[in-house]
Amino acid sequence: MEANITAVWWGLLASTALIAVVHAAAGPDHYLPFIAIGMARKWSRTKAFAVVLVSGIAHVLSSVAIGVVGIAAGIGLESLKFLEGTRGTVAGWLLIFAGALYLAWSLRPRHHHAHAEDIANDPRAQRRGIIFWVFVAVIVLGPCEPLIPLMFVAVQISWAAVAAASLLFLILTLAMMELFVLTGLAGISLLPKRLTHHLGNAFAGLVIIGLGIALMLFA
Repeated sequence: MEANITAVWWGLLASTALIAVVHAAAGPDHYLPFIAIGMARKWSRTKAFAVVLVSGIAHVLSSVAIGVVGIAAGIGLESLKFLEGTRGTVAGWLLIFAGALYLAWSLRPRHHHAHAEDIANDPRAQRRGIIFWVFVAVIVLGPCEPLIPLMFVAVQISWAAVAAASLLFLILTLAMMELFVLTGLAGISLLPKRLTHHLGNAFAGLVIIGLGIALMLFA
């Protein structure tokens, strides 16, 4: 009996590890927005690492919270899948909106009037607000589709199994996100500075819009 329980635990953890790695690698919303905006805003490695870390934790824990509440309240898996799909749709619209604003900002005329601008029209304030909504859409609202079904499987063993699977999923998702983002930014740093300087912000806006459309189609 003890051997069977051990085998079930190892099977759960191995499945969780495989799904977490494949999910993070196959989902460009886990890394492309960070690479695009990091290139445009010339993030340091430390800043990129910190932003990805905080965002990735929020991304996974939001789905963990939904899963825990759903299991505890006796809500069916199909209902939670529908909720995750709805989150994906909302995230897609926010991405399209944020990407369009970012693209418009990147293409604005570069000359400025000498008089003081209203704070609401300050490009720096607009930029900070756009980036904030991008991360809200991609990370917090973006669905983490395979995690909740894994939690439903794990709870058949115990709540400890749910906690272990969720923690492993979180760790591996963060590791994959950091790997892709830092590697991508390192590769972009090798490109000619003139190219990234002139195209960085526009490219970031187009990437964000593209990801929003993808989420709308496949959520």
